[in-house]
Amino acid sequence: MGMFSPESPDNEESRDMATDHQIDNITADPESLAFGLFSMLVTYEDHYNNIQNKYKGLSITWVIATFVSIGYLLSGYEKALNIDSLLIILFLTILASQGIFLIWFIDAGVYHKLISSIWLEIYKIEENHPEIGKSHHLVLELHKKDSDPEKFHGIFYATSIFFLLFVGLGSLSLYLYLIKKWLILITIFIFIVVIIAAHFLVRTPLFRTKDEN
Repeated sequence: MGMFSPESPDNEESRDMATDHQIDNITADPESLAFGLFSMLVTYEDHYNNIQNKYKGLSITWVIATFVSIGYLLSGYEKALNIDSLLIILFLTILASQGIFLIWFIDAGVYHKLISSIWLEIYKIEENHPEIGKSHHLVLELHKKDSDPEKFHGIFYATSIFFLLFVGLGSLSLYLYLIKKWLILITIFIFIVVIIAAHFLVRTPLFRTKDEN
């Protein structure tokens, strides 16, 4: 395996990527080319994984910011708006849910597909050149035994979205209850619809890259 060597420590870019490395003495030999291609694909895979992690961090920050805003509203400083705080909370949770859904769309609908395409190419290289290792084959075995990564993405984002929606619906329920008690039946119906939608999204992710074998 002496084909790989670390980048120079003076190179700031190389320290940002755990998989960055130089490939020395690449020749027309199929094994040498396979190592080179494997190296580049793993670097791209790591890059897109880092982007996905940043999107997940952004969605968590979005949820926290929403609750900070709700806390500010409940503190009473918003009275100058002449709008009921409960309605503002509902509006905030809807906007935050929409924002997280857009992040989910980009993450699972774009970057996860890029990762999947790279992953399949690495899988093929590992099959043809077992001396490289079988890390992606082992990952596939773990996914078969445990969970689908696409379902994991779906659960992560769907949980955030529906948690915010439940808070918003709770706020709406209280607002309607204070007007007329029977109006709370409207939000009960919406709660049931949201629960059914949550169950569907957890079992069947919005974005699929391939059929399972």
